[in-house]
Amino acid sequence: MNPFHLRFKPHILLSAILLLIFPISVAQAEKDTFMLGNQAYMHKDFTAAITYYQQTAATRGLSASLLYNMGNCYARLEKTGLTILAYEQALRLDHGNADIRSNLQTIRKKNGIYQQDKPWWQWLFDLLGTNQWLLLSGCSFFIFSCCLLLIAVLEKPGAERIPKALAICALLTTLLTLPPLVYGYLHLQDAVVLTKTRLMISPSAEADPAGAIKEGQVAHP
Repeated sequence: MNPFHLRFKPHILLSAILLLIFPISVAQAEKDTFMLGNQAYMHKDFTAAITYYQQTAATRGLSASLLYNMGNCYARLEKTGLTILAYEQALRLDHGNADIRSNLQTIRKKNGIYQQDKPWWQWLFDLLGTNQWLLLSGCSFFIFSCCLLLIAVLEKPGAERIPKALAICALLTTLLTLPPLVYGYLHLQDAVVLTKTRLMISPSAEADPAGAIKEGQVAHP
């Protein structure tokens, strides 16, 4: 038996063990930072909690629950702009979350940030998030394509009636999802004002401000 082979086997075994342990250690570290953030929040150390949440976001990415927790911390620190920004981002990831929406409405009401009345079509568009509208549009277009393919291969007269009806319904659904999709993507560039900003008509620094934008208001480019 080759003696070199005998000496080399422990190294292979050690490398395999390290490869198995490393992902577990990384996942545990990510989980620990999130849990440490929750513990810091429970102890009312909101600044430390935000730091831990940011570390979690850097390694694991953003999630609705993470942004929601960060928003709660900013709210405790009375940082209105960052609070609303975190809640708005959380809603992008979890559009139907009632807790996030309730906290967002509460913080806006508390700081006198009132939104303009929405027309009926905008309320309709807001029933689903942009990703949900995209999923619905993609599924309906896929059904439409499958129905067209089925119609093309059917040879029996009259057998194409049901696929045709389904194709028409799927096509209409696809077309109806396009306006909400366009609306949603146009608003992806919306920004949240993080500090109170004066509105200046004149470029001169000495000119009187024409008004101000409150911290936490959403600005549409």
